Amino acid sequence: MREVAVIVDSIAKMPSEVLAEYDITVLPFHISMGGKDYLDTTINKDLLYSRLMSKELPTVAPPSPGEMAEAFRKMSQRAKAILYITMTSRFSGEYERVTGVKKSIELELPGVVVEAVDSLTITCAEALITIEAAKAAGEGKSLPEVAEITRQVVQRVSALSVRDSLYYFDKSGRMGKERPLAGSPVPLAPVMEIDAATGGVTQAVSKHRTVAKALENMLEIMKERSANKKLYVMLGHLYKPDTAEELKAKILSEFQPARFHLTELSPVAAIMNGPYIDLAFFTED
Repeated sequence: MREVAVIVDSIAKMPSEVLAEYDITVLPFHISMGGKDYLDTTINKDLLYSRLMSKELPTVAPPSPGEMAEAFRKMSQRAKAILYITMTSRFSGEYERVTGVKKSIELELPGVVVEAVDSLTITCAEALITIEAAKAAGEGKSLPEVAEITRQVVQRVSALSVRDSLYYFDKSGRMGKERPLAGSPVPLAPVMEIDAATGGVTQAVSKHRTVAKALENMLEIMKERSANKKLYVMLGHLYKPDTAEELKAKILSEFQPARFHLTELSPVAAIMNGPYIDLAFFTED
């Protein structure tokens, strides 16, 4: 039996080989569409895409308390403690839900300890945080040690993104104080940041007239923040595979990261963002 098992929600989409390598368990979000409930991890992507193009947006919800409790029960058979990493609590009630389930499951299963960590971010940055947590767990570290390492990465990771349109993000209700950008008379392509530095909410760090300029600036920001340090990167995309491959080539050539992952982002992310590019990174001192 291992010391710590790591669970993360499906917003932190990462390649299957990464999940297997680091022994990460994923708990899916729910998507409600056409009166039916789908799991984020199994929904037909073509069906979802057609719905998004019609701009009839589905609704999303985090795993239920029952699903969380059942996952904890299963994990308790193979680990002494469980670390659950959530998307930013400013966008979802998932973190609050986990903390409630934690109390009940610890009463139900004496000896099992559950810890929840608010990633203060989403998608690729949440995935990078989870990988570091799982690496620490794989090394046999205790729950307090794994949780501390996780929270350190939460504070260090940067999460930048560029959307083809702000329509979906605005409709999702997650633009916060940046909502006026969606109604700008001049179409804008901002570089958005959502991480610990922004308090887990949306912040525009730069504004551009074209997506191409915004993507270029996103790499410039990563260069400034990485300052030739050892760099860990995850690049994600939705409906933009060619753009993602071009950015991957630039990142590998210009930055030579210590670790790099490319992933197609989750269906829930598609509902909240539409076509977009997501870039997450952190450095090692």
